[in-house]
Amino acid sequence: MKFLKAEAFEKHLVESLPAHLSPLYLLLMSDAFERDFLARRIVRATGLPYQRVTEEELLEEISSPSFFSEKEVLLCDEIEKFKEKTLPLSEHLILILMGNGEPPFFDFVKKVAVTLDLTKEKPWESKSRLQRWLLEEARAKGKTLSSDAATYLLEGGADFAFLLQELEKAALYAGEDKQISLEYVKAVGSLSPLQTGWQISEALVWGGTLSRRSVSALEDLYGLVGQIRYQLNLGLTLASGKEAPKLSPKRADKLKALAQSLSLSYFTSGLKELFTLEMRMRSNITNPILLLDTFHAKLAEKRHVISSS
Repeated sequence: MKFLKAEAFEKHLVESLPAHLSPLYLLLMSDAFERDFLARRIVRATGLPYQRVTEEELLEEISSPSFFSEKEVLLCDEIEKFKEKTLPLSEHLILILMGNGEPPFFDFVKKVAVTLDLTKEKPWESKSRLQRWLLEEARAKGKTLSSDAATYLLEGGADFAFLLQELEKAALYAGEDKQISLEYVKAVGSLSPLQTGWQISEALVWGGTLSRRSVSALEDLYGLVGQIRYQLNLGLTLASGKEAPKLSPKRADKLKALAQSLSLSYFTSGLKELFTLEMRMRSNITNPILLLDTFHAKLAEKRHVISSS
C-alpha cells in the first residue's frame, strides 16, 4: 500500500493502529528530521518498545530473532544506501525504515509494506503538512496555535526542527493561556525575515549580507537569475556613465558611485558568469544552490580584488 500524501497515510495509521500492525512501514522523505518525527509518531501509536539500528544490526535482528521476547519496533534510516535487494520480514518485529529514496529491496517488499513517498512532494504540499503538524503539536501541549502565528512560523522558511523549537518556546511563554498567539511567537522567537529575490540579487551583485536560508527558501531560482541579470545590466549602465531609469536620485547617485568603483569589467565578467550559471542550471545535472554559491563566491572575490587594488 503506497501513499503519496502524508494526510492520507496518517489517516490510515489512526484507523489501523495499534490493532492492525503492518510488518513494514517505509518513510521516503528528503528531510531526515521530518521522517524521524513521523517514525516516532508511529512508534507511539503502536505502544511497543523500539530501538534504532544500523543496516547490519537490522539484518542480524531479522535473521536471529528471540522467540521469548515481546514484539518490538526497529527503526533504521538511510535505506537508500542498503546493499541488499531482498529483505526478509519477521512476525516478531515491526520495521520502520526511512530514507530519501526507494531502497534496493523496494520491489521485493512493496506489496506488504505501508509506504509514504513524499520524494516528489510539492512545496505548497510540504508547507500545508508542516502547518498541520505544528497545529497538532500545539494541541498535544493542551494549546491551540493561532492561524497568523502558524503562518508567520512557516513563512520564515526555517526547517521543521527549528520550528518545533520555536513552538516549544512560545508554548512555555504562553503560560496558562490556552492559545499560542503571534505575539507570543514573536516575543520569544528567533526567526529573521526572509530576503526577497530582489534583495538577494542586490546582495549578490553589489555586496551585502546574503541569507542562505532565504536562497534555499526560494521556489523559483530561474526567476532569481533574471533579477541578477537586471542588477548586472544596471551596474553596466551606471559604470558607463549613463543615467539609469526608474531610480530615485539618491539611490541613483549611490549606485553610480559604487558601479564606477567596481568598473565595467566587473559587470561584464558577472554577466558572463551568469550565462554559465544559467546554462548549468538548465542542464539539470547538478545542485542549483551549489551553482549559485559558486557564482556568489566569484563575484565576491572580484569585489575584494578591486577594493584591495
